[in-house]
Amino acid sequence: MGPLYKLGWFDFAYGLQMAGLIGFLFGFVLERAGFGNVRKLTAIFYLRDFAVLKVMFTAIVVCMLGLLYFSVFGWIDLGLVYLLPTYIWPQIVGGLILGVGFIMGGYCPTTSIVATVSGKLDGLIFIVGMIIGSFIFAEIFPLLEGFYSAGDMGAIRLTDVLNLNSGIVALLVCLMAVGAYWFVEKVENKFGDRDTLPGGSKGMKRSAAAILILLGLILAIINPDRIAADRPSPQVQTQKKTEETQKPTPKAEKPSSSKFEIVEDEGC
Repeated sequence: MGPLYKLGWFDFAYGLQMAGLIGFLFGFVLERAGFGNVRKLTAIFYLRDFAVLKVMFTAIVVCMLGLLYFSVFGWIDLGLVYLLPTYIWPQIVGGLILGVGFIMGGYCPTTSIVATVSGKLDGLIFIVGMIIGSFIFAEIFPLLEGFYSAGDMGAIRLTDVLNLNSGIVALLVCLMAVGAYWFVEKVENKFGDRDTLPGGSKGMKRSAAAILILLGLILAIINPDRIAADRPSPQVQTQKKTEETQKPTPKAEKPSSSKFEIVEDEGC
């Protein structure tokens, strides 16, 4: 959504409407997939049901392939996609804390909201706990400020770490996904209840795996990074900004309280 907004495909008000619609559909799909049920979510820790891993890994792969193919077709400029900076040590500690909370409470932040909207009291209690934890973190932040920014690596990607182009990385991630799906199904069949696990023919699973690997292989061959480098970057409202910088700064006027204005763009 962010890069499309920056390319001028729609205005800010329409972007908010689309964000609300996408959020609603995302929550609806999570609930229908059973992710509003704490037993479904925690089953992964007992090696009985790996639906959480499958759904999240599938979302990562679909997003990765979609962005790279959109970049190849010229429908999106990956340079406009905002990347959160990496602070390796606090993010490792935060991930461990989130994992412990996931096991104890049974929800992650998103699924707790889905559970609450579905009418589950434990999801609401989980949200209240997150709010209280946020207040506590804000109060003790001066003590943690040094650690909060420890291990600053900037906006880094796997392509930078591995020194490989994004097409090769995409193929490796696709192969990893297929291998992970195959392995966790073996574990599910051994420790889980086969009557409650989702079915599916072996032929369909093999076809899906082949298509996934093929999509990654195509990206590895054509190298999206080279195609993006050869294509001129789209100009997003730069002419107006250039004219404004060349003109003398006008006298500041009192802004209207009824008009919303983005003062500083922090990214997508």
